Amino acid sequence: MKILNRLVGKAMGTFVAQGVSIDDEGRLCLPDGLTPDRVQRFIELCVGRSYPNPRDAMHDLFSRVGVNAKAVAMLNDVVHEDGDLDMSAVAHHWRSMAGALGSFHEIPSRFRDFLVNDLALADPSSSNLEEAVISTRRNAASRLGCEADWDQILDLPDGISALTADWRESSGEPA
Repeated sequence: MKILNRLVGKAMGTFVAQGVSIDDEGRLCLPDGLTPDRVQRFIELCVGRSYPNPRDAMHDLFSRVGVNAKAVAMLNDVVHEDGDLDMSAVAHHWRSMAGALGSFHEIPSRFRDFLVNDLALADPSSSNLEEAVISTRRNAASRLGCEADWDQILDLPDGISALTADWRESSGEPA
């Protein structure tokens, strides 16, 4: 169990600095009030397709933004469909996870770059994922003319689709 705790601690060190954590029940806690369900909805609107669950949405986006394919495959082994961490799977796959730590550490910066550079919704001065998510919420709300609240933003699917159309076109997705 010590090895598992140390591994999870190392893997999470970079994420915590970016505003991401895992609670005592293994639930993923994302920055700025995002939940796995909200992230799924945001990704669906950005990409223009539906996903059966938050895990599939996040992993597809991670692949699209250049996260190492082995890391994405490893995440599929240790993350439940609802986006929460499966601690028994982590224990089972701890050797593979240890080998993928470097790739896991890319995820927050790749997602930050997606918000800043690809979608141009987050301020370029955002130094980490948490700042980029907060900035994205505020900038999207300003452009959509609504409250800076994730649920209100996500209730405007046509608006989000319009805000992300340039990225979809440049990535080969239907606008």
